[in-house]
Amino acid sequence: MSYKLQLAKGRKVEKEHLLFYHQIQKDKMKNGKCPSDTKFVEGIAKAHIKEDKNYYDKLNKAGL
Repeated sequence: MSYKLQLAKGRKVEKEHLLFYHQIQKDKMKNGKCPSDTKFVEGIAKAHIKEDKNYYDKLNKAGL
């Protein structure tokens, strides 16, 4: 599967991290800028794809 499709899957899956992100955002907004929530989950997705180019296919196959 292509990188773009893997990244699209990753964006959806990594939204699980948004609660943590929103806490970070509250804490950091007092002191400066935070990345958008989309950029936050995309960064996680990119890291997973870097580890394994088929990370999200394997995750899907495992039923997760």
